[in-house]
Amino acid sequence: MKIDAERKLSGILVPVFALRRHGDLGIGDTIAVIEALDFCKQNLIAALQTLPINETSDDNSPYNAISSMALEPCLLAMSPDMVPGLSVSDVDEEINSSSFDASAEFIDYAAVKGLKIRILRRSFDRYMRKPDSAFDQFCKRNDRWLSPYAVFRAIMAESGSGPCWTYWSDEQKSYESALAWIESSERAADLKQEIAFWSYVQWVADSQWRSVKEHADRCNVRLMGDIPFGVSRYSVDVWHERRLFDLEWSGGAPPEPVFHTDLFTKNWGQNWGIPLYDWRVHAKDGYAWWRSRVERLLEHFHDFRIDHVLGFFRVYAFPWIPERNDEFVELTEAEAAAITGGKLPGFRPRPDEPEKNALLNKKQGVAILEAVCEAAGSGYIVAEDLGLLIPEYLRPALHDLGMAGFAIPIFERIEKTREFQPIDELHPLSLATYATHDHQPLASFYDGLLDWWHGPDGEEGWKEVRRLMKLLDLDPDNPPQQYDWELQKAFMKALMDSPCWMAVFMVTDLIGSRLRFNQPGLSGSGCWTQRLPATLTALQADEEAGRGIAALKELIESTGREPAAIHSELR
Repeated sequence: MKIDAERKLSGILVPVFALRRHGDLGIGDTIAVIEALDFCKQNLIAALQTLPINETSDDNSPYNAISSMALEPCLLAMSPDMVPGLSVSDVDEEINSSSFDASAEFIDYAAVKGLKIRILRRSFDRYMRKPDSAFDQFCKRNDRWLSPYAVFRAIMAESGSGPCWTYWSDEQKSYESALAWIESSERAADLKQEIAFWSYVQWVADSQWRSVKEHADRCNVRLMGDIPFGVSRYSVDVWHERRLFDLEWSGGAPPEPVFHTDLFTKNWGQNWGIPLYDWRVHAKDGYAWWRSRVERLLEHFHDFRIDHVLGFFRVYAFPWIPERNDEFVELTEAEAAAITGGKLPGFRPRPDEPEKNALLNKKQGVAILEAVCEAAGSGYIVAEDLGLLIPEYLRPALHDLGMAGFAIPIFERIEKTREFQPIDELHPLSLATYATHDHQPLASFYDGLLDWWHGPDGEEGWKEVRRLMKLLDLDPDNPPQQYDWELQKAFMKALMDSPCWMAVFMVTDLIGSRLRFNQPGLSGSGCWTQRLPATLTALQADEEAGRGIAALKELIESTGREPAAIHSELR
């Protein structure tokens, strides 16, 4: 459905893993999302946006899932009324035998995953003693993606080598040969039981997330999911349908003049490792894989954000996988080309220059996104159109398709003067926000400006602080000496007063926190592990954190960005 930019909405962005609730098992879960929906309803917030909920790989990144269709078991609630076959004693016994701290600041994924899988195995064993038709119907309805996924997961469990199928034995390296291997294996019965278990896990996940969406409908809150542009090289999708992918190249992003966390990123850019799509094959299939992906997501969400929409038009790619990055860190382009047979990182299928290339790239991207729009039906689509080298054709093309782009006021500039673009000039068909999951919170952003202002390059820092004060309609000659409540209110009011269709606050900016969920280019404990300091209800009751929540509700009322604007026919 094309977005009506005249119907203004508001929202908050909260990763599911970061949510807290009383009785959770060290990570946010579906019950915590239901509580977040109640929070949104109470505070007149029209939309709850989150990150992808697909099953992640060893790095725990929502953008590096092992399946574009299967859901993450870690995010499931271990409640007997939500897990068929589960008993209270199963949960209690497993918790008592575990040593992790559910109240910890960071998520211990190994402990959480281990605990929840053990609990699910108990419930599966009990459920299978007296199964009902619902599980069988789910398996039949979703066989096209579920069967390859469950076989893939069974092989992962059998091999103990994780999802890197390139290291598996030859008979396991494709779905068809793996089925034959299972049938001939001495452990065929055990492997088939493992396949049934992982199918059961996805049935439970599907049921819980459908319940979440039903609760959102009752709350009159729209759930916005997230579809990453790429899929992991070591995913079920690539293993099962290799013909859809180009494994010779790895998608990523070009070097940026300011942002770089290490020498490789500085010299070469970000190598995400995702395989490219063979768009010719997708086109012959009528983009069926993408249509199925969208339809699957909308079983659990109303709307979705497409991550890195630029990739549909052209994608920056490397002729080597990330595991080889160290070989190229300090090489010149000529030295790198000597190793790769003349191939160098660049845009594929082609750069946007000359103009005829741009026209071809635009034609390709529009054709793909038209199929995505058809599959989305009544769902709203927000296209993440951020980054370097945004082609001129991109945003007009997205708007013609009825998609919203992004408007981040602290990124939008008047090139000639370097002043921020006035907020009232932002495009109406936009999702306005100050930060995505990849960006630092506003408090940290302002800390950086103060350091710049009071540092060795203070004159330039002072100019930038003045520009920000003008953007927020504050006195440019008397900027705050710290990130305080008055400054936060100014940030919030400016965004809510914008002409943009939807105004969304990262939950950390809503409560004035410096907590950060991800830092691009880094990995490990600093990414995807941070949790909110308390439940949303407790934060609302807190004297400091609660100010932002109360202010948002007042601004929603004064700007008319209320859920009442969402008519039932949009469901």
